[in-house]
Amino acid sequence: MARKWVLITGGSRGIGRALVTHLLPEWNVVFTGRREEGIKQTLALVQNLSPSGWVKGIRCDGCDEALVTRLGGELIEAFGAPAAVIHNAGMTVDALQIHQDAQIWRSLLDNNLVAIVNWHQTLLPAMMTEGRGAVLLMSSVSAIKGNPGQTAYAASKAAMMGMARSLAREVGRFGLRVNCLAPGLIHGEMVQAIPESKLKVMRQNIPLRRLGQAQEVAQAAAFLIGEGSGYITGQTLILDGGLSA
Repeated sequence: MARKWVLITGGSRGIGRALVTHLLPEWNVVFTGRREEGIKQTLALVQNLSPSGWVKGIRCDGCDEALVTRLGGELIEAFGAPAAVIHNAGMTVDALQIHQDAQIWRSLLDNNLVAIVNWHQTLLPAMMTEGRGAVLLMSSVSAIKGNPGQTAYAASKAAMMGMARSLAREVGRFGLRVNCLAPGLIHGEMVQAIPESKLKVMRQNIPLRRLGQAQEVAQAAAFLIGEGSGYITGQTLILDGGLSA
């Protein structure tokens, strides 16, 4: 049986990099990133993880519709339809809403939502023709619990949940599944910038009394795109240590 390939957007750092390293032993992987340096770092990290498979890093801004369309077509021509797509790329602009304007919101929504649609224009028809596949949208616990200063970010992540539910109904008859993963506070670059005193308070609000690990997110993602979740679609799996309980 031919080895399947997965597209991971935003795979050059943080959770995206963990997704690449965790999935590569079982999948062929194509990942995107905006910075060449980050792409090279991820490639260097995973070069010996899968002797029998392959991994490719591509510099891409998902907001560039023409570029995404071209790259999507090239990938399908070279490797066929992907067996899975993980939409991990995105951004946050934290500020009180009274300090944000429409331009900030448009930029964030373009990065977090419109970029997904750009990829789907090319990839979904190919996956539907193939009659199988999984799409995973990386949402956030902020969409459920709310967080001051993240109205734009939370709105975009909540929209992913609605997108997953509706898209699951559109493409289910073609054998495609669509789900969301909503991580909570995960160790990474953003968390490292938070003062320890504030982190202590944040941990105390989590029933498990700890932050999550990127590897734990990757393990959950592997389940949601794998055969073990073959009867799950249109759902959101919350991975937050109980923060939203």
